[in-house]
Amino acid sequence: MLFSIILGLVIGLLAGFFMKASFGGSTIIGFIVCVVVGLVGSFIGNALGRVLKVRSSVLQFVLDIVGACILIAILRFINIM
Repeated sequence: MLFSIILGLVIGLLAGFFMKASFGGSTIIGFIVCVVVGLVGSFIGNALGRVLKVRSSVLQFVLDIVGACILIAILRFINIM
């Protein structure tokens, strides 16, 4: 349980960092907001894994990344980021 929370935090931080690095100066929001978006997306993926009763840590890792990417894509699509 604690490991999945820590893993979600790390994945969210990495997703936010890579999002900020890839979009560079084109985003009007700061680095902290990018990291928070990555964290929220990672927790969405984590929650999805719990609902689906995922037992594999590798699959949970993938779901965390997918959740963060989906949230970032949605926010980019509606021009919030």
